[in-house]
Amino acid sequence: MKLLGLGDSVMDAYLFQNKCYPGGNAVNVAVLARRAGAEQAGYLGLLADDAPGLHFADALRAEDVDLSRTRIMHGKTACNYVSLDETGDRIFTGNNGCDTVQNMTQLLLNLSDRAYIGSFDVTHTSIHSLLDDQLPALAARTMLSMDFSGDGFTHVNVAKLAPLLRFAFFSAAGRSLDDVRDFAHYAAAQGVPTVVFTMGMRGAYILENGVEHIEPACETEAVDALGAGDAFIAAFLRNYVDTDGDIARSAAAASRFAAENCGHFGAFGHPWNMEEN
Repeated sequence: MKLLGLGDSVMDAYLFQNKCYPGGNAVNVAVLARRAGAEQAGYLGLLADDAPGLHFADALRAEDVDLSRTRIMHGKTACNYVSLDETGDRIFTGNNGCDTVQNMTQLLLNLSDRAYIGSFDVTHTSIHSLLDDQLPALAARTMLSMDFSGDGFTHVNVAKLAPLLRFAFFSAAGRSLDDVRDFAHYAAAQGVPTVVFTMGMRGAYILENGVEHIEPACETEAVDALGAGDAFIAAFLRNYVDTDGDIARSAAAASRFAAENCGHFGAFGHPWNMEEN
């Protein structure tokens, strides 16, 4: 199975450690799919040429992720700030502003990019990558997968994108199982063959061809849960393609992999010391 991550990249700055970790849903899924056993992984997106951006690129190369079509732009790397609340939970507290490569430059895909994308079995992107208008040109070349996160979906945008997608992933956040089930059936009715809601320690809900599957979460001593949902997506896609669509096996493998991925800081490690900036 060959998977491409398309779109968003960002550094997650753990202020309580004074360290940044490479991240972004499209990046994380590519790296973690490779770790989960994908034959090949690539990332097509925007990176900056500042110190954290160059570290970011080196981290992806170290993970055997192809960057041959990634744009390295002059400017500043986007960074989300992560802190600890009074209970020890990590919370996003802000960012380093809009004057970053990722916020000032639009990723425009050309014919060479489209040919490259077509060499992958699955191309995974996110609603936050802002590539909706470019997806129709890709749908016939590769199986498209999109993460809508927990705050990036509405009935309107799902209805617009559903006919283009092979897989749609959502985060349930605080939604009830009834709400999850209702929206999953809505997304399926709009044209998504496989709909997946990750629900944290409540497990995952999957709907395909009218058949529901609920996969329990695996217990783990979590060091950091950031990226657990992306790990689930990565392992699910890798196993789904390589088992010709075995939902039960793919979901079980994804649940185990997501739990294992909570054993280190950052979505896939590779910290950069902020004091070096």
